[in-house]
Amino acid sequence: MGDESARERHALKTFVCRALIALLPVMAFVVLYLAIDPFKVVHPYDGISVAPGDSLERIPNKRYVAVEGLKYYNGTQHYNSFIFGSSISSNFTAEAWKKHLPADASVYHFTAGAEPLVGIRDELRYLFDHQVPVEHALLVMEEELFRRPTRYNEMPFVPHYDVSPDVTWLDFQRAHFNAFRDPDMFVYSFFPSLVVNKLVEEGKLQPVTNGGRDELTNEDSSRGIDSLVLNNPGEYYGARPWVVNMSPYPNPLPLSIDATAEKLLREIADMLQTHHVDYLVIVPPRFRSEALLPLDHVLLCEIMGRDRVHDFSGDKALVHDLYTYYDGTHLLTHRCTELIDRSYAHDDKWLTMPR
Repeated sequence: MGDESARERHALKTFVCRALIALLPVMAFVVLYLAIDPFKVVHPYDGISVAPGDSLERIPNKRYVAVEGLKYYNGTQHYNSFIFGSSISSNFTAEAWKKHLPADASVYHFTAGAEPLVGIRDELRYLFDHQVPVEHALLVMEEELFRRPTRYNEMPFVPHYDVSPDVTWLDFQRAHFNAFRDPDMFVYSFFPSLVVNKLVEEGKLQPVTNGGRDELTNEDSSRGIDSLVLNNPGEYYGARPWVVNMSPYPNPLPLSIDATAEKLLREIADMLQTHHVDYLVIVPPRFRSEALLPLDHVLLCEIMGRDRVHDFSGDKALVHDLYTYYDGTHLLTHRCTELIDRSYAHDDKWLTMPR
């Protein structure tokens, strides 16, 4: 009996040792991820750019950056005015908006690529739940925003775990860890020059073409590109023939604001109105696209307030002007500034024209 028990203990000990040896590479990989923090989402946020680089940058999780930057700087900046939206909102700048706000307005920009409507709802809820004063809000709502799906399993689109009720810390880290497991991203972490061109082509890295980053407002400047587009458009668009030759975007869906989007919009409007926020909604145009359909426009105005909604999606002067866009969706900074100015001047009379 004693010999049998000893054999069982020995077998168990052998199994555990072998299992640990087999797990060593995985454990080492996890330790490496935690140590180098390739996406700057493990160690405490330190208030500096999360994606440094002389000529290239790893795509950061801008939802995480926005929340961590707010927590880091709010104690000194005392934010009370916020811009919300996807990457299309990026060039609706704090500087341009502040011209229309009181002198004590302190602006912070929540912007992230492929931001869904639920993201704006959750960010607003986070601010109100944490007693951050929201006195003014600018919401940039392109037609695609109303039907954009969530991408909670992908880096860099998974939202901050403190903001989204659908994401845990483990979910968040798993998405980034899985991205680190990509062989290209792993090699880039140590030998960037070996894989730069390949990663740029695949969209895993992006050229740094902006004019610098303002950490206090959470904004990247694109004014350098504006200057190039305006002064030497041949150089800019010559390298992007797909923009010049873009086919018209298909018409919006028969009803882009479906039942789910309507519910989210009503929750957003209810929060803004309950907390007496002075807010503005801008619907920007896309290159060679159709206007927001009348049913969507009417419903958006009914929910958010007709005097709050400024729909430029069918402004033909902008829709057909190539020099208004960096690509098919993102407007130049000076054009975004014009839309802000026109909204406060209520210069959207074209909306009365037949669609």
